[in-house]
Amino acid sequence: MEQTFNRRRINMISWLSYFFTGALVSTLGIVIGPVSQAFGKDPAFIGQMFTLMNIGLFLPIMVSGVLMRRFNLGKQLITGSAVSVLTCIALFLVPTITMFGIGVFLIGAASGIMMSIGSYLVVRINEDPKKRSANLILTDFFFALAGVVLSLLLGYLFQHGASWLAMYGVMAVLSLAMIVLCVGQKFPSIPQAAVTRSVAKSEQQNWGMSVWVLCFALFAFLLAEPIFTMWLPSWLKEHFGMAADRAAFYITTYWTVKSIGLFVNQFTVRFVKLRTYLLLSAVVGLACLATAANSGNSTLILICAGLFGFCNSGLFSGIMSYGSLQVKNSPPTLTSALLTIGTIGTLIFSTLSSLVYSRYGLFWALNTATIAYVFLLVALIFASVNSKAEALEQQPAH
Repeated sequence: MEQTFNRRRINMISWLSYFFTGALVSTLGIVIGPVSQAFGKDPAFIGQMFTLMNIGLFLPIMVSGVLMRRFNLGKQLITGSAVSVLTCIALFLVPTITMFGIGVFLIGAASGIMMSIGSYLVVRINEDPKKRSANLILTDFFFALAGVVLSLLLGYLFQHGASWLAMYGVMAVLSLAMIVLCVGQKFPSIPQAAVTRSVAKSEQQNWGMSVWVLCFALFAFLLAEPIFTMWLPSWLKEHFGMAADRAAFYITTYWTVKSIGLFVNQFTVRFVKLRTYLLLSAVVGLACLATAANSGNSTLILICAGLFGFCNSGLFSGIMSYGSLQVKNSPPTLTSALLTIGTIGTLIFSTLSSLVYSRYGLFWALNTATIAYVFLLVALIFASVNSKAEALEQQPAH
């Protein structure tokens, strides 16, 4: 017997969860400068500190499969959002480097809760494969939209002398909005009937190699994208002498075109096979990324940054959807596995790229994204060759 719930409001909660995470992750390249100046630290040091945010993001995702079975989804979202609000208030009251480290960790943890539950809700309320892919892409649109809105807003505020705390004022407002949406809302139940150890084991054994390869593909994607958006502004300022707001415009262009692509591609995947869409996007995306990271022409870099955004627009949600379709009845543990392994990329991107920056320079820090993207393409090719999704789609539902 299925619970009655407000599907539109559930979708809004998923959209806001992705917008919140997008706001947190996509703006690092813009926030890192003001934070470095405020505390008198090197950008590489602040980049390392953002690893605390990534750890906070990773931990709830890692255990999300267990948390979603044991605790009410709405209560988890409200608790995480309340912690985020209190943390932002604490940052305003005690704006020290220590509080900054604690703050980004706790806000990252709130984001991890939102991201895992938001992803599961979309999978849970959309049984049809094409509808699921389309709705995951639409949900991911809000991640990119956050990149557009926050890049423009923060670029403008910082150019006019605003403190780095402006970023966390925005996060507090978004957290309050999540609490308002969740209060009084009924959430879909987590299927419990088949949750015995033997069934859980059989589910896991039947996932197949492609699921794990797609987990790695998500890892490579979530390593490449934030490295690109984090270091491109610094590369443009160093090699082309650009002002901060102009360099930020390149990132705004990336997220703007990506958000347009997400809006368009929710329809594309209804008519094009998901496997074909993923492979084509990855091939063209790699060509654009390699050009943007290695070109000496600033106009060409801008064009390639936009095209890279379009190619990336459906990859995260597309890989998530393709992974969930490798199993007939996708359990929360599969969504959790995809997100957990994928989010390791988000966990290590700032540490890894900051290490490369300090040892080999800005050029190789940026091109770490290119190398990661090569691994993404290889993983997608391997997964598509060994995929079960197409065969399972032909089987009748029961």
